[in-house]
Amino acid sequence: MSERYGKLSLVEVLPERTADKHVVGLWKCDCGNETRVAMSRVRHGYTRSCGCLVGENSPRKHGMRYSPEYSSWQSMKARCLDSGNKDYPRWGGRGVTVCDEWVNSFENFFAHIGSRPPGTSLDRIDGSKGYEPGNVRWATPRVQARNRRGAFRWHIKGKTFESHSEAAVHFQVSDYTVWRWVNGQMDKRRGTFTPPREDCHVEPRY
Repeated sequence: MSERYGKLSLVEVLPERTADKHVVGLWKCDCGNETRVAMSRVRHGYTRSCGCLVGENSPRKHGMRYSPEYSSWQSMKARCLDSGNKDYPRWGGRGVTVCDEWVNSFENFFAHIGSRPPGTSLDRIDGSKGYEPGNVRWATPRVQARNRRGAFRWHIKGKTFESHSEAAVHFQVSDYTVWRWVNGQMDKRRGTFTPPREDCHVEPRY
């Protein structure tokens, strides 16, 4: 006999997990929608529908209206869906989307990604995809910088990187050291110039 809680019936247990390692289930709602939610959240009564129940996603219900996670959820929707938002041209205007099951359900979003660690913000793992299950995480600015594709490819010591920060992490040196390998360095005090390494250069991506 399949599991049923509120308006949700379990379709299958998925191989994916939330950011805080909870098992995710695919649930069928009485309204006809399907949603991915952590098994524990449904079994314990935190999520009772796909988001269609009136008031289920009210800030008063989940008590997280002033939380950093709720703020990130609102900001995500604003920059992707609100054409009047100042950031819309760089997000929604360029085709970045938010999956349907998260648009009207903060609980579904939170059940997938979990609590936001200090010093992190919402990041898409694959920049060619939208905000959807399996493609979001909480990441530090440094991790996001390495993940962001710039206008150049960095060829460093026989390896190719999408950013100089990514190369710095690989070779366990500072970002400036990688920049110096590519561009050389002028010692003003001595009046000497150390030329770039022959095995380090950049090329335009486009």
